[in-house]
Amino acid sequence: MEIERNLSMTKRSLLKSIVGDTSRNASIHDLSDYHIVEILVRLPVKTIVHCKFVCRDWLNLITNSHFITLQLPKSPECFMLFDKYIRDLITKPKLLRLEEIEEEHGRDILHHDPIMRLDLNRVPSFQNDRLCALGSVNGLICLICLSDSDYGRDKIHICNPITGEYMILPEQIHCKEIDTVNSYGFGVSSLSGEYKVIRIFHDNTLSRRVLHAEIYTLGTGKWRSLTLGHVTYSVYGYSGTFLNNHIHWNIHEYEDPHKKICTFDIDNETFQLFPSPPVDLEEDLWYLRMLGVLDGCLCYSCYCRTSCVVSIWVMKEYGIGNSWQKKILITESISPILHGPYDILCFPMGSFKDGRILMMSFSGKLLVYHPNTHTIEKTQFSDVNAISYRPSFVKLQNFESESVHKFPLETC
Repeated sequence: MEIERNLSMTKRSLLKSIVGDTSRNASIHDLSDYHIVEILVRLPVKTIVHCKFVCRDWLNLITNSHFITLQLPKSPECFMLFDKYIRDLITKPKLLRLEEIEEEHGRDILHHDPIMRLDLNRVPSFQNDRLCALGSVNGLICLICLSDSDYGRDKIHICNPITGEYMILPEQIHCKEIDTVNSYGFGVSSLSGEYKVIRIFHDNTLSRRVLHAEIYTLGTGKWRSLTLGHVTYSVYGYSGTFLNNHIHWNIHEYEDPHKKICTFDIDNETFQLFPSPPVDLEEDLWYLRMLGVLDGCLCYSCYCRTSCVVSIWVMKEYGIGNSWQKKILITESISPILHGPYDILCFPMGSFKDGRILMMSFSGKLLVYHPNTHTIEKTQFSDVNAISYRPSFVKLQNFESESVHKFPLETC
Protein backbone atom coordinates (compact mmCIF):
# COMPACT_ATOMS: atom_id res chain seq x y z
CA MET A 1 0.00 0.00 0.00
CA GLU A 2 2.83 2.38 0.85
CA ILE A 3 4.44 1.84 -2.57
CA GLU A 4 1.15 2.49 -4.38
CA ARG A 5 0.60 5.64 -2.30
CA ASN A 6 4.08 6.94 -3.21
CA LEU A 7 3.53 6.20 -6.88
CA SER A 8 0.21 8.04 -6.81
CA MET A 9 1.79 11.06 -5.16
CA THR A 10 4.60 11.03 -7.73
CA LYS A 11 2.13 10.94 -10.61
CA ARG A 12 0.18 13.88 -9.13
CA SER A 13 3.41 15.80 -8.61
CA LEU A 14 4.53 15.24 -12.19
CA LEU A 15 1.12 16.21 -13.56
CA LYS A 16 1.08 19.34 -11.42
CA SER A 17 4.54 20.34 -12.64
CA ILE A 18 3.24 20.15 -16.21
CA VAL A 19 -0.33 21.41 -16.09
CA GLY A 20 -0.34 23.35 -12.82
CA ASP A 21 -3.45 23.05 -10.60
CA THR A 22 -4.60 19.43 -10.26
CA SER A 23 -7.63 20.15 -8.11
CA ARG A 24 -9.70 19.71 -11.26
CA ASN A 25 -9.61 16.84 -13.72
CA ALA A 26 -6.52 17.36 -15.92
CA SER A 27 -6.35 16.08 -19.47
CA ILE A 28 -4.00 16.07 -22.43
CA HIS A 29 -5.63 19.28 -23.60
CA ASP A 30 -4.15 21.05 -20.59
CA LEU A 31 -0.63 20.45 -21.81
CA SER A 32 1.26 23.17 -23.61
CA ASP A 33 2.37 22.74 -27.20
CA TYR A 34 5.93 22.34 -25.95
CA HIS A 35 5.05 19.33 -23.76
CA ILE A 36 2.85 17.76 -26.43
CA VAL A 37 5.73 17.95 -28.90
CA GLU A 38 8.09 16.41 -26.33
CA ILE A 39 5.66 13.50 -25.98
CA LEU A 40 4.95 13.05 -29.69
CA VAL A 41 8.59 12.92 -30.82
CA ARG A 42 9.13 9.89 -28.54
CA LEU A 43 6.28 7.86 -30.05
CA PRO A 44 6.75 5.18 -32.73
CA VAL A 45 6.56 6.58 -36.25
CA LYS A 46 3.35 4.76 -37.16
CA THR A 47 1.73 6.16 -33.98
CA ILE A 48 2.80 9.69 -34.93
CA VAL A 49 1.23 9.16 -38.37
CA HIS A 50 -2.07 8.31 -36.69
CA CYS A 51 -1.75 11.29 -34.33
CA LYS A 52 -1.80 13.62 -37.34
CA PHE A 53 -5.48 12.78 -37.71
CA VAL A 54 -6.47 13.41 -34.08
CA CYS A 55 -7.00 17.14 -34.51
CA ARG A 56 -5.79 20.10 -36.55
CA ASP A 57 -3.59 21.39 -33.70
CA TRP A 58 -1.65 18.13 -33.58
CA LEU A 59 -1.38 18.07 -37.35
CA ASN A 60 0.15 21.55 -37.29
CA LEU A 61 2.60 20.54 -34.56
CA ILE A 62 3.74 17.36 -36.36
CA THR A 63 4.22 19.10 -39.71
CA ASN A 64 6.12 21.99 -38.15
CA SER A 65 9.84 22.22 -39.02
CA HIS A 66 10.76 22.28 -35.31
CA PHE A 67 9.05 18.92 -34.72
CA ILE A 68 10.64 17.42 -37.86
CA THR A 69 14.10 18.44 -36.64
CA LEU A 70 13.51 16.99 -33.15
CA GLN A 71 12.02 13.71 -34.40
CA LEU A 72 14.66 12.71 -36.94
CA PRO A 73 17.48 11.84 -34.46
CA LYS A 74 15.01 9.72 -32.47
CA SER A 75 13.75 7.84 -35.53
CA PRO A 76 14.70 4.13 -35.51
CA GLU A 77 16.76 2.44 -38.20
CA CYS A 78 14.35 0.57 -40.46
CA PHE A 79 14.37 -1.03 -43.88
CA MET A 80 12.33 -0.28 -46.96
CA LEU A 81 11.55 -3.22 -49.21
CA PHE A 82 10.12 -3.13 -52.68
CA ASP A 83 9.41 -5.91 -55.12
CA LYS A 84 11.98 -6.32 -57.84
CA TYR A 85 10.90 -5.75 -61.42
CA ILE A 86 8.48 -8.43 -62.66
CA ARG A 87 6.74 -8.07 -66.01
CA ASP A 88 3.54 -9.62 -64.71
CA LEU A 89 2.52 -6.75 -62.45
CA ILE A 90 -0.81 -8.42 -61.67
CA THR A 91 0.79 -11.21 -59.67
CA LYS A 92 3.73 -9.15 -58.41
CA PRO A 93 2.73 -5.53 -57.78
CA LYS A 94 5.33 -2.88 -56.97
CA LEU A 95 4.88 -2.42 -53.26
CA LEU A 96 7.08 -0.25 -51.08
CA ARG A 97 6.96 -1.69 -47.56
CA LEU A 98 8.38 -0.48 -44.26
CA GLU A 99 10.10 -3.14 -42.11
CA GLU A 100 11.17 -2.60 -38.51
CA ILE A 101 13.28 -4.68 -36.16
CA GLU A 102 11.16 -5.56 -33.13
CA GLU A 103 11.67 -7.92 -30.23
CA GLU A 104 9.35 -10.91 -30.06
CA HIS A 105 9.69 -13.80 -27.59
CA GLY A 106 13.15 -12.59 -26.61
CA ARG A 107 14.47 -12.43 -30.18
CA ASP A 108 14.71 -9.60 -32.68
CA ILE A 109 12.70 -10.16 -35.86
CA LEU A 110 11.64 -8.16 -38.88
CA HIS A 111 8.15 -6.79 -38.39
CA HIS A 112 5.92 -5.56 -41.19
CA ASP A 113 2.99 -3.22 -40.60
CA PRO A 114 0.56 -3.62 -43.55
CA ILE A 115 -0.55 0.00 -43.16
CA MET A 116 2.94 1.39 -43.73
CA ARG A 117 3.21 0.70 -47.44
CA LEU A 118 2.81 2.34 -50.83
CA ASP A 119 1.36 0.74 -53.93
CA LEU A 120 3.44 2.29 -56.70
CA ASN A 121 1.20 0.84 -59.40
CA ARG A 122 -1.36 3.48 -58.56
CA VAL A 123 1.01 6.22 -59.76
CA PRO A 124 1.25 6.43 -63.58
CA SER A 125 4.95 7.34 -63.66
CA PHE A 126 5.84 4.09 -61.86
CA GLN A 127 3.67 1.69 -63.81
CA ASN A 128 5.67 0.64 -66.87
CA ASP A 129 9.31 0.96 -65.91
CA ARG A 130 11.83 -0.98 -63.89
CA LEU A 131 12.77 0.50 -60.54
CA CYS A 132 16.18 0.97 -58.96
CA ALA A 133 16.56 2.40 -55.46
CA LEU A 134 19.55 4.70 -55.16
CA GLY A 135 19.22 4.98 -51.40
CA SER A 136 17.63 6.99 -48.65
CA VAL A 137 18.68 10.07 -46.70
CA ASN A 138 16.70 11.48 -43.75
CA GLY A 139 13.54 9.65 -44.78
CA LEU A 140 13.72 10.71 -48.44
CA ILE A 141 14.09 7.90 -50.98
CA CYS A 142 15.59 8.35 -54.45
CA LEU A 143 14.10 5.98 -57.04
CA ILE A 144 15.12 5.64 -60.68
CA CYS A 145 12.67 4.42 -63.29
CA LEU A 146 14.58 2.72 -66.09
CA SER A 147 12.75 2.89 -69.39
CA ASP A 148 12.98 -0.09 -71.75
CA SER A 149 11.46 1.83 -74.64
CA ASP A 150 13.40 5.10 -74.27
CA TYR A 151 16.98 4.19 -73.38
CA GLY A 152 18.91 6.87 -71.57
CA ARG A 153 15.85 8.78 -70.35
CA ASP A 154 15.83 7.62 -66.76
CA LYS A 155 13.13 9.22 -64.62
CA ILE A 156 14.29 10.17 -61.15
CA HIS A 157 11.80 10.32 -58.28
CA ILE A 158 12.24 11.61 -54.75
CA CYS A 159 9.59 10.40 -52.32
CA ASN A 160 8.82 10.30 -48.63
CA PRO A 161 6.54 7.32 -47.87
CA ILE A 162 5.74 8.68 -44.40
CA THR A 163 4.32 11.99 -45.68
CA GLY A 164 2.95 10.35 -48.83
CA GLU A 165 4.69 12.83 -51.15
CA TYR A 166 6.77 12.37 -54.28
CA MET A 167 8.24 14.51 -57.03
CA ILE A 168 9.77 13.82 -60.43
CA LEU A 169 13.01 15.60 -61.24
CA PRO A 170 13.25 17.37 -64.61
CA GLU A 171 14.98 15.70 -67.54
CA GLN A 172 18.77 15.60 -67.32
CA ILE A 173 20.85 17.85 -69.55
CA HIS A 174 22.47 15.04 -71.49
CA CYS A 175 19.66 12.51 -71.40
CA LYS A 176 19.50 12.28 -75.20
CA GLU A 177 23.01 10.87 -75.41
CA ILE A 178 23.03 7.30 -76.72
CA ASP A 179 25.20 4.38 -75.66
CA THR A 180 25.87 5.91 -72.25
CA VAL A 181 26.44 4.11 -68.98
CA ASN A 182 25.00 5.85 -65.94
CA SER A 183 25.85 5.81 -62.25
CA TYR A 184 23.88 7.79 -59.68
CA GLY A 185 24.20 8.98 -56.10
CA PHE A 186 21.96 10.70 -53.51
CA GLY A 187 23.10 12.58 -50.41
CA VAL A 188 22.69 15.64 -48.21
CA SER A 189 25.21 18.35 -47.35
CA SER A 190 26.20 18.54 -43.70
CA LEU A 191 26.93 22.27 -44.07
CA SER A 192 24.08 23.67 -46.17
CA GLY A 193 21.46 20.95 -45.61
CA GLU A 194 20.96 20.74 -49.40
CA TYR A 195 19.89 17.41 -50.86
CA LYS A 196 21.69 16.52 -54.09
CA VAL A 197 21.39 13.88 -56.81
CA ILE A 198 24.44 13.28 -58.98
CA ARG A 199 24.58 11.46 -62.30
CA ILE A 200 27.87 10.19 -63.73
CA PHE A 201 27.94 8.99 -67.32
CA HIS A 202 30.40 8.11 -70.04
CA ASP A 203 30.20 7.15 -73.69
CA ASN A 204 30.19 3.38 -73.93
CA THR A 205 31.41 3.47 -77.53
CA LEU A 206 34.54 5.53 -76.78
CA SER A 207 37.11 5.50 -74.01
CA ARG A 208 35.50 4.78 -70.64
CA ARG A 209 38.03 7.10 -69.02
CA VAL A 210 36.18 10.19 -70.28
CA LEU A 211 33.60 10.77 -67.54
CA HIS A 212 30.89 13.42 -67.38
CA ALA A 213 28.71 14.41 -64.46
CA GLU A 214 25.73 16.59 -63.67
CA ILE A 215 24.15 17.41 -60.36
CA TYR A 216 20.67 18.37 -59.18
CA THR A 217 20.02 20.25 -55.94
CA LEU A 218 16.47 19.77 -54.67
CA GLY A 219 14.56 23.03 -54.79
CA THR A 220 16.48 24.57 -57.71
CA GLY A 221 14.46 23.05 -60.55
CA LYS A 222 17.47 22.45 -62.83
CA TRP A 223 20.54 20.30 -63.41
CA ARG A 224 24.10 21.65 -63.48
CA SER A 225 27.04 20.22 -65.42
CA LEU A 226 30.21 19.41 -63.47
CA THR A 227 33.69 19.50 -64.95
CA LEU A 228 35.65 16.40 -63.97
CA GLY A 229 38.66 16.79 -66.20
CA HIS A 230 40.70 13.80 -67.33
CA VAL A 231 40.42 10.77 -65.05
CA THR A 232 42.05 7.37 -65.25
CA TYR A 233 39.12 5.27 -64.07
CA SER A 234 35.54 4.33 -64.89
CA VAL A 235 32.75 4.05 -62.33
CA TYR A 236 31.56 0.52 -61.59
CA GLY A 237 28.00 0.11 -60.32
CA TYR A 238 24.68 1.82 -60.81
CA SER A 239 24.18 3.49 -57.44
CA GLY A 240 26.58 5.02 -54.93
CA THR A 241 26.69 4.56 -51.15
CA PHE A 242 26.25 7.70 -49.02
CA LEU A 243 28.24 8.01 -45.80
CA ASN A 244 30.06 10.82 -43.96
CA ASN A 245 29.01 13.50 -46.43
CA HIS A 246 30.45 11.51 -49.36
CA ILE A 247 28.99 9.24 -52.03
CA HIS A 248 31.09 6.15 -52.77
CA TRP A 249 31.33 4.01 -55.90
CA ASN A 250 33.46 1.07 -56.94
CA ILE A 251 35.69 1.86 -59.90
CA HIS A 252 37.90 0.26 -62.51
CA GLU A 253 41.30 1.86 -61.97
CA TYR A 254 43.68 1.77 -64.89
CA GLU A 255 46.86 3.22 -63.36
CA ASP A 256 46.69 1.93 -59.78
CA PRO A 257 45.02 -1.51 -59.37
CA HIS A 258 44.87 -1.03 -55.60
CA LYS A 259 42.51 1.96 -55.86
CA LYS A 260 39.03 0.52 -56.31
CA ILE A 261 36.78 3.23 -54.82
CA CYS A 262 36.10 6.86 -55.66
CA THR A 263 34.11 9.39 -53.64
CA PHE A 264 32.14 12.55 -54.30
CA ASP A 265 32.20 15.26 -51.64
CA ILE A 266 28.66 16.63 -51.34
CA ASP A 267 29.84 19.97 -49.91
CA ASN A 268 32.71 20.74 -52.28
CA GLU A 269 31.32 18.81 -55.27
CA THR A 270 34.68 17.22 -55.99
CA PHE A 271 35.80 13.67 -56.81
CA GLN A 272 38.77 11.84 -55.35
CA LEU A 273 40.14 8.31 -55.09
CA PHE A 274 39.53 6.47 -51.83
CA PRO A 275 41.47 3.63 -50.14
CA SER A 276 40.04 0.15 -50.73
CA PRO A 277 40.66 -3.12 -48.87
CA PRO A 278 43.87 -5.06 -49.61
CA VAL A 279 42.16 -7.43 -52.03
CA ASP A 280 44.03 -8.58 -55.15
CA LEU A 281 41.39 -8.80 -57.86
CA GLU A 282 43.71 -8.54 -60.83
CA GLU A 283 44.33 -12.28 -60.89
CA ASP A 284 40.61 -12.89 -61.40
CA LEU A 285 38.87 -10.80 -64.05
CA TRP A 286 35.47 -12.25 -63.14
CA TYR A 287 34.55 -10.68 -59.86
CA LEU A 288 31.63 -8.76 -58.38
CA ARG A 289 31.85 -5.94 -55.86
CA MET A 290 29.31 -4.06 -53.75
CA LEU A 291 29.51 -1.28 -51.18
CA GLY A 292 27.32 -0.81 -48.12
CA VAL A 293 27.17 0.53 -44.57
CA LEU A 294 27.27 -1.54 -41.40
CA ASP A 295 26.94 0.06 -37.96
CA GLY A 296 28.03 3.42 -39.34
CA CYS A 297 31.09 2.03 -41.14
CA LEU A 298 31.75 1.65 -44.86
CA CYS A 299 31.80 -2.00 -45.94
CA TYR A 300 33.04 -3.69 -49.09
CA SER A 301 31.76 -7.02 -50.44
CA CYS A 302 33.81 -8.85 -53.08
CA TYR A 303 33.13 -12.16 -54.86
CA CYS A 304 36.07 -14.01 -56.44
CA ARG A 305 35.12 -16.63 -59.04
CA THR A 306 38.25 -18.76 -58.75
CA SER A 307 37.69 -19.42 -55.04
CA CYS A 308 33.87 -19.01 -55.04
CA VAL A 309 34.19 -16.96 -51.85
CA VAL A 310 32.75 -13.61 -50.80
CA SER A 311 34.82 -11.55 -48.41
CA ILE A 312 33.23 -8.62 -46.59
CA TRP A 313 35.50 -5.91 -45.23
CA VAL A 314 34.64 -3.10 -42.79
CA MET A 315 36.49 0.24 -42.57
CA LYS A 316 36.75 0.84 -38.82
CA GLU A 317 38.12 4.40 -39.15
CA TYR A 318 36.64 6.33 -42.04
CA GLY A 319 39.22 7.32 -44.64
CA ILE A 320 42.09 5.37 -43.00
CA GLY A 321 43.26 2.71 -45.46
CA ASN A 322 44.89 0.40 -42.90
CA SER A 323 41.70 0.30 -40.81
CA TRP A 324 40.01 -2.10 -43.25
CA GLN A 325 39.24 -5.40 -41.46
CA LYS A 326 37.93 -8.61 -42.96
CA LYS A 327 34.73 -9.37 -41.07
CA ILE A 328 32.84 -12.11 -42.94
CA LEU A 329 33.64 -14.94 -45.36
CA ILE A 330 30.75 -16.51 -47.24
CA THR A 331 30.81 -19.71 -49.30
CA GLU A 332 28.06 -21.95 -50.65
CA SER A 333 28.98 -24.59 -48.09
CA ILE A 334 27.83 -22.55 -45.07
CA SER A 335 24.17 -22.76 -46.04
CA PRO A 336 22.02 -24.95 -48.34
CA ILE A 337 20.02 -21.89 -49.42
CA LEU A 338 22.99 -20.35 -51.27
CA HIS A 339 23.24 -21.25 -54.95
CA GLY A 340 25.82 -19.54 -57.12
CA PRO A 341 27.57 -16.16 -57.03
CA TYR A 342 24.42 -14.01 -57.07
CA ASP A 343 23.22 -15.67 -53.85
CA ILE A 344 26.63 -15.56 -52.20
CA LEU A 345 27.36 -11.94 -53.05
CA CYS A 346 25.76 -10.07 -50.16
CA PHE A 347 26.16 -6.72 -48.52
CA PRO A 348 25.22 -5.93 -44.90
CA MET A 349 22.05 -3.95 -44.22
CA GLY A 350 22.18 -3.68 -40.43
CA SER A 351 22.61 -5.65 -37.26
CA PHE A 352 20.37 -7.09 -34.56
CA LYS A 353 21.00 -6.61 -30.84
CA ASP A 354 22.29 -10.18 -30.50
CA GLY A 355 24.99 -9.61 -33.12
CA ARG A 356 23.25 -11.22 -36.10
CA ILE A 357 23.63 -9.29 -39.35
CA LEU A 358 20.86 -8.64 -41.85
CA MET A 359 22.16 -8.99 -45.41
CA MET A 360 20.85 -8.39 -48.93
CA SER A 361 21.97 -10.74 -51.70
CA PHE A 362 22.53 -9.68 -55.29
CA SER A 363 19.80 -12.16 -56.28
CA GLY A 364 17.17 -10.36 -54.20
CA LYS A 365 17.08 -12.44 -51.02
CA LEU A 366 17.03 -10.97 -47.53
CA LEU A 367 19.28 -13.15 -45.35
CA VAL A 368 20.49 -13.28 -41.75
CA TYR A 369 24.13 -14.07 -40.99
CA HIS A 370 25.11 -15.61 -37.63
CA PRO A 371 28.71 -14.56 -36.85
CA ASN A 372 29.08 -17.04 -33.97
CA THR A 373 28.23 -20.10 -36.07
CA HIS A 374 29.22 -18.66 -39.48
CA THR A 375 25.89 -19.73 -40.95
CA ILE A 376 23.17 -18.00 -42.94
CA GLU A 377 19.42 -18.40 -42.66
CA LYS A 378 16.75 -17.09 -44.99
CA THR A 379 13.91 -14.74 -44.12
CA GLN A 380 10.42 -14.70 -45.58
CA PHE A 381 11.53 -12.11 -48.13
CA SER A 382 12.82 -13.05 -51.59
CA ASP A 383 12.71 -11.41 -55.01
CA VAL A 384 12.91 -8.02 -53.31
CA ASN A 385 15.27 -5.11 -53.04
CA ALA A 386 16.00 -3.44 -49.73
CA ILE A 387 17.56 -0.22 -48.53
CA SER A 388 18.29 1.11 -45.07
CA TYR A 389 15.70 3.68 -44.12
CA ARG A 390 15.20 6.13 -41.26
CA PRO A 391 11.56 7.38 -41.24
CA SER A 392 11.05 11.12 -41.05
CA PHE A 393 8.43 13.79 -41.60
CA VAL A 394 10.57 15.93 -43.92
CA LYS A 395 8.16 17.60 -46.33
CA LEU A 396 8.92 17.76 -50.02
CA GLN A 397 6.65 20.81 -50.24
CA ASN A 398 9.37 22.76 -48.44
CA PHE A 399 11.57 22.55 -51.53
CA GLU A 400 10.82 25.53 -53.74
CA SER A 401 10.59 25.27 -57.53
CA GLU A 402 9.46 21.63 -57.27
CA SER A 403 6.17 20.11 -58.35
CA VAL A 404 5.14 17.86 -55.46
CA HIS A 405 2.48 15.16 -55.80
CA LYS A 406 0.62 13.06 -53.25
CA PHE A 407 0.26 9.31 -53.37
CA PRO A 408 -3.39 8.17 -53.38
CA LEU A 409 -4.68 8.21 -49.81
CA GLU A 410 -5.56 4.54 -49.74
CA THR A 411 -1.91 3.59 -50.41
CA CYS A 412 -0.39 5.42 -47.45
